[in-house]
Amino acid sequence: MRRIALFLAVAVSMAVLYSCGKKQEVKPAGPEKPVYTFTKEDTAEVMHQANQFIERLEQKDIRGAVEMLNILSSGDSIRPLDALGQRRQAMSLKVVQGIKYDLNRMILRSNTNNEVKIDITLFEKPAGKNIANTTSFYLRPVKFEEKWYLTVWDNITNANQDRNKD
Repeated sequence: MRRIALFLAVAVSMAVLYSCGKKQEVKPAGPEKPVYTFTKEDTAEVMHQANQFIERLEQKDIRGAVEMLNILSSGDSIRPLDALGQRRQAMSLKVVQGIKYDLNRMILRSNTNNEVKIDITLFEKPAGKNIANTTSFYLRPVKFEEKWYLTVWDNITNANQDRNKD
């Protein structure tokens, strides 16, 4: 038993001494991340598309709103939602039909990593009641070949679209 304890103590001591004596490797800085610059026109175009999407929802034109949506495929191409994707998005939007839609925020980070948050007021709050009456959903604006598209922020739709592509 003493031999095992002595062996373990020596092994631990050697491991500590070895790790303390090891020099830290200096890793060279990786390649610089690309810097994306967006113009006023980019911001205006994304805002225009988002507001057009909201207007269609306010007019209860869910089909028209869904027809504005596209999918960014894993092959780096943009295409309209297929019939299944359109049905899925239309069902989601019907479930959260509200009385008011607001563009909460718009963040442009890169050509593909962007977000538009839309808040939906589902119903008027009764006076004196502290209940939740809003929900939100996100769109993902994508700049592809110098043109902006509204895409869905939905991994299920993305996976199905990639699986079903020609």
